[in-house]
Amino acid sequence: MDDDRESIAKQVEAQVGVRPPEALLDVWTGERPVDAAADVSVYGPDEIAERNHTYEIPDYAPDLLLIGDDGGGAGLFIARNDSDPEVVLIGLGAVGTVDGTPAGQLSLLAADGFRSIESATDLGDTAAPTGPIDVLVTHRPGVRALVEIRKLFHLSLPISALTAADAHYPMVVLTDVHHGRYAEAIAQLNLRYRCLAVRPHVSRISSAC
Repeated sequence: MDDDRESIAKQVEAQVGVRPPEALLDVWTGERPVDAAADVSVYGPDEIAERNHTYEIPDYAPDLLLIGDDGGGAGLFIARNDSDPEVVLIGLGAVGTVDGTPAGQLSLLAADGFRSIESATDLGDTAAPTGPIDVLVTHRPGVRALVEIRKLFHLSLPISALTAADAHYPMVVLTDVHHGRYAEAIAQLNLRYRCLAVRPHVSRISSAC
């Protein structure tokens, strides 16, 4: 077990550039699993690097590490290089612009299976994004959810592309759009399925050599 724990720690450290705290290793090794009733998802060691890359956390919040989400557009963040960090809830569309909402020490949250974590569905004073955003489907939902997403967002993408075995999630379904235009649809879909997140859109401009 100790060998597996150390192997996981080294794997994640190699991918994200920091050793994960012991409390997170406790979750990953099953010593302190997330309670099924908890309203959060803690990313596994095989997906944490990908999620941080997808949401561009190194660009927007280089001092933070994204370790999970609430399924409703808020991420669970911890400070890098902190042995017993506090978990902070930040809307994934507001990373780098707000401080977020403290949710408690990671070690204490892990000890009770994350049951005591505050819901991030309502982030209080977190302002809605004012600039262009991207909208992502955070995980593979059911077919009914995908049908509604396609309808409310007026997507030309066929359902088969969303449900294919090789479909990659998180998946960007809208890019460079204004939050106000889709805010109602996003709220409606997250109320039912808790599967969407937003992030600020960043234009990628290539300079000629």
